[in-house]
Amino acid sequence: MEIAVLGLNHRSAPVELRERVAFQEEKLPAALAAVRRELDLPECVILSTCNRVELYTVLPERDGHESKLKSFLTQFHRLEPESLNKGLYWHLQPDSVRHLFRVAAGLDSMVVGESEILGQVRDAYASAVNHGSVGSVFHRLFQTALRAGKEARSRTRIGQGAVSIGSVGVELARRIFRDLSSKTILVLGAGQIAKSTLTCLKAQGIQKILVANRTLETAVPLAESVGGRVVPFADLEASVTQADIVICSTSADRWLLTRAQIQAIMSARRQRPLFLIDISVPRNLDPRIGQLENVYLYDIDDLEGIASSNLQMRLSEIEACSEIVEREMNGFLAKINGHGSA
Repeated sequence: MEIAVLGLNHRSAPVELRERVAFQEEKLPAALAAVRRELDLPECVILSTCNRVELYTVLPERDGHESKLKSFLTQFHRLEPESLNKGLYWHLQPDSVRHLFRVAAGLDSMVVGESEILGQVRDAYASAVNHGSVGSVFHRLFQTALRAGKEARSRTRIGQGAVSIGSVGVELARRIFRDLSSKTILVLGAGQIAKSTLTCLKAQGIQKILVANRTLETAVPLAESVGGRVVPFADLEASVTQADIVICSTSADRWLLTRAQIQAIMSARRQRPLFLIDISVPRNLDPRIGQLENVYLYDIDDLEGIASSNLQMRLSEIEACSEIVEREMNGFLAKINGHGSA
């Protein structure tokens, strides 16, 4: 009995290839059944996310299955065999077990310590269980991997602190408002970082999104992409009065909002808290705005500094997380080696 994994991820293959071998949820039952039937394998779990596609299998013996699994991938997705030559990796015990545990702990992610992957591993395991593709070996393997992932997050700081500009924006906004779902966002401009920040905020359930840009042709597509509406750039003060969160990302060569303007706006808002992110370079919001009561202003350097600090904190926890992974892996291997395939 041998545990193996064949896969590709964000480091080994570009997104153009990863998306071609991704398994849509509705096709997973057929794929799991086909792997077991065509290769005569007792157990299989398929983990398919935007950053990785991995086939975990229990092999009766080592020889020959790497090429068979590769052929399965190319045939199932109707790809040319040579298209996967450079992107795939192949691990056998103990590396296959270590790899899964590192994935579950967030150590193999594009953003170290990201939390989504633990739920994705859990869902992949549950799907395989529901479709009869998991036996005693993978029950123990995936339950131990999930435990290792939880322990890594509870006993270290690997998952703490936002590490992208957009996620830092969300983190800061939640410190001020806690529940963001009822808040209104105003986006000034349509820069790429502004779009990323807006996407992160929208993921928190925000429904009211306003977009203002000097060029209407640019504002409309952005507003439509997030279910928002365009507001006139000339009515900036009125729009800010409505908003709770303002993202500024323009190429203007002057202050678009001054301290005096925001002071008047805050009076009209009856001092309701206002959160502003100025991602523009050069800055387009008067820095003195942040001196006002109930006004919270951050610029790109503030956000990048927080993200960098959080990333360094996460990276400092890798060794501690790796120790948890190694301990859980060795415990798992000792159990299956001492009790056969049970």
